[in-house]
Amino acid sequence: MKRMSIALAVSLTTLPLAVSGSIPATAAPPPRAVSVAATERQREIAGILSVLDGRTADPAVRRRAADKLVTLDDRQIRLIASLSERVSDDGAGPAAGIALLLITALLILS
Repeated sequence: MKRMSIALAVSLTTLPLAVSGSIPATAAPPPRAVSVAATERQREIAGILSVLDGRTADPAVRRRAADKLVTLDDRQIRLIASLSERVSDDGAGPAAGIALLLITALLILS
């Protein structure tokens, strides 16, 4: 058992050395691509907040949602943005209610 523990410890300490040399470095995206991505993200966040403005009466909720949206990654923002488009397209239908519920859950649990 002691021999197995030593073998495991040695393999775990040398793993970062073996992996670090085998992963190629990726080039940074061009500045224009970063700028376009940031603009797209801001547009999506603005769309989400506009939907929340129409559905919530408390301005503190909008402020907290805006603070939370800034901390989310791009994948989560795209998901919430697509749900907010569903809310704005469907209006008062059941799909809009479910989408709004999902937006709320994602903002609270993320």
